[in-house]
Parts: sequence; C-alpha cells; structure tokens
Amino acid sequence: MRKPFIAANWKMHKNVQESVEFVNAIKNKLPDPQKLEVGIAAQAFSLPSMIQAADDSGLKIIAQNASAEYSGPYTGEISLRGLADSGVSYVMLGHIERRRLFNEDNDTVNRKVLAALEMGVTPIICTDETMVQKEVNGEIHYVFQQLMSVLRGVSLDQIKNVVVSYEPSWAVGYGQHANPVLAEEGCRQIRRTIADNYTYEIADKIRILYGGSVNPDNVGQIMNKPNVDGVLIGRASLDVDNFLRMVNYSKNDQEK
Repeated sequence: MRKPFIAANWKMHKNVQESVEFVNAIKNKLPDPQKLEVGIAAQAFSLPSMIQAADDSGLKIIAQNASAEYSGPYTGEISLRGLADSGVSYVMLGHIERRRLFNEDNDTVNRKVLAALEMGVTPIICTDETMVQKEVNGEIHYVFQQLMSVLRGVSLDQIKNVVVSYEPSWAVGYGQHANPVLAEEGCRQIRRTIADNYTYEIADKIRILYGGSVNPDNVGQIMNKPNVDGVLIGRASLDVDNFLRMVNYSKNDQEK
C-alpha cells in the first residue's frame, strides 16, 4: 500500500515567525503519520526552526529547491549536504515555476535529482503534462519525456526513493478548477511510463502526487482516485484552518 502524502508549497510566503506559528498550530491536529504523511515546503531560512517546532509530530519539512553541487563557490545556492545535515528529508525539484522563471532545464533538474538521492534526501520531482505517444507491444502508451529525462541515470534501487508530482501547466498558479478525472488520468499515465521504463512492481510502489488548484472543496475527490497518492497544495495551504481541513479530508468526508 502506498501511504498518502499531502504537502504544502508555500513558495515565497511566510517569514520564520509565521512559519513556526503555523507548525505549532497544526502539529497536534494532524492525522496519524502511519496512515497519512503531511509535509510543508517552506523558504530555506525557515526550515531549521520549523523542524525544531515540528518535533516528533511526524510533520515533514521540505526544501523547495537545492543545488546539484554539494559545496563550493556557488554564491546563493542551497546545499543538499546542508539540508540533509539540518534534518530535511524531502526536496522539491523541477517545479514549473523554477522552469518558467529561472530557466531550469531537464539536465539541470536531472543533476539535482541524482545529487539528492546520493545525499539521502528524497526528491519530489515535479513534472507537467508534456508527453508523446509511443507504441509498446502493439499498444499506444503516453510517455512523459520530461520526467524520463529528469530520471536519466536513476537506478532501479534509487527510483524506489522518488516521489513524483504531476502538475499540469494550465492548473498551476492560475486559480483554475482542478479536475479529478484529469488528475487521475495524468497520474495513471505517469505510473505507466515508469512501469515501461523500470518495472510494473516498482511503478506500483511509487507515490504520485497531483498539484494544481487543490483546495478544501476538491481535495477529497482528488485523493480518492486510485492512482493519485497525494497532493501538492499551493495558495490554499497558507491558511491554518484550510490546511487542516485538507489534511483531515477523510475525517471530513466521513462526517458528511
């Protein structure tokens, strides 16, 4: 069974005090961490304080980005070695905003993914809907070329430690309504692409999240899809009450 994973992406919001206050407000109201994993991707300067505040609550504190280099003369970059040493266990890589605004390409993201795996930090690889048709044993499969380029050089053993987030470009940052059917289809095709390039057994174990216009009203519908193992939430995650409603979506559904 794949453990569901709900993660917030705060982007460039909240200072250290606001971040710690948020963690303190939610850490005792989260679902059982054995049944559902919850994480927050915050700005780098807040991560150590948030980790300390989260204590043993099970809340995962996630880095939003990192360099492919472990150390050296790279002013302004974020070291994966430093993140690992500070207790960060996940890092988002290849987010669509990193690609659009900072010109990150597949090769850059690939090097970051390999570096994260080497340091024992789990990469959450963000990918959009760019895909092509390919015939496999007489059947038409959809291949996510962007994702497979980013996974270049990732071994059978390493791929097991990867999380993928499907973020269709039309649904990120524009306030569009998330479509649970399209979310399921995108995640299903990603799983099939991984199966074609690795094994079906491995693909069945990898968690695939959906990111794009997730909110308290649609999170339950999205999370209940068989190939959607979690969500990456943007603006709707900035409010404590909204975020708690979303991470406790199962309980909310049962009460209705």
